[in-house]
Parts: sequence; C-alpha cells; structure tokens
Amino acid sequence: MTRTRVMRITRTAALAAALALGAGAAARAEDAAPGLSAAGDIAAALGKLGAGREVELVLANGKSYRGKLGPVGGETVLLTQIAGKEFSDVLIDLDEVAAIELRVRGR
Repeated sequence: MTRTRVMRITRTAALAAALALGAGAAARAEDAAPGLSAAGDIAAALGKLGAGREVELVLANGKSYRGKLGPVGGETVLLTQIAGKEFSDVLIDLDEVAAIELRVRGR
C-alpha cells in the first residue's frame, strides 16, 4: 500500500473512533427532561414529574399505557385518561415499570 492510502485509512479510523466515543455521551437521561435522572427509582422519578403530567409507562412485559399521571404510592401508580380507553384508569405496580416515556417540546 502507498503511504497516502495508509494515512487516509488511519485518519478515517481515528474519525470513526472519535464519533463512536462522542455518540455515547450525547444522550443522557439527565438531559431528557427536568425531574428525571439516571439515579434513583421509578417512584421518585414519577413523584418529581407531578400529577397531571402526560406520560407513557412501558411495562416489563412490553405493554405500555399512555395517560395522565395520578397519585404515586409506595408500590403503585395510578394512570388516568388512558389513551384509547378514556373512561378507564389503570393501577400499575411500580416493580413492573420498565421505562417512563415523556413527550417534550423543543423551544
């Protein structure tokens, strides 16, 4: 191989490594929304969001519920005004919550 080709391959590899390292640091849970953090538990995060906030809770079994956040207890959380089931409420065991999804607007 020529020296120019080796240098080009080396620069490409260095750029790819820098992009890969930077991509991992770009998205952090702390930057997602005020009130959420990577540390702590689900109950604390839901409590910080406050009642009436529109959220989607994704359960460990893959099912998800979108609605308004109600009271958060020590072991359960209440979701009201469930999307597609407006006349139903859901009481969810906090141990089953795998993720909290929020829709936020960019300003």
